[in-house]
Amino acid sequence: MNPDEEKFSDLSGKDKTIVISSITLLIIFVFAFIFFVYIGIFRIIGVEYTSRTALLLFFFLILILSGISNFLTLFFKVLLKPLLTLMPKWMAFSLISFIEISIDWLAIHTADDWMESVTISNRAELLIVLFCFILDKLWPNDNEKKK
Repeated sequence: MNPDEEKFSDLSGKDKTIVISSITLLIIFVFAFIFFVYIGIFRIIGVEYTSRTALLLFFFLILILSGISNFLTLFFKVLLKPLLTLMPKWMAFSLISFIEISIDWLAIHTADDWMESVTISNRAELLIVLFCFILDKLWPNDNEKKK
């Protein structure tokens, strides 16, 4: 810790209240923004739900199924690694992309089937999966920076 930095315990009561209030408002703003953006996007693409609680449970189910789908994708990458090294890069990328999109679509479709209170059209499922796939490929990865 730098000697120039102030400790939270050294602040006055008014400053502590301002800091705690600011952090609390920031956290509430972030959660509200995420929640209402998702709800707004879902309304636009045609996702129907009976309650916000059902939507929250749907997100948790997708989170669990996404972990399983990431494991399956990794399994296929390891299984196909000898074949992928012999293929041209564009073909290997296309094959892995097809596998990732298919498994993620299956995860979202499974969550949609299990949750009767949330209904998503197949087109919306595909749009969500493609959007997440593109975001994943465009987002900078720490492993790529180290190479």
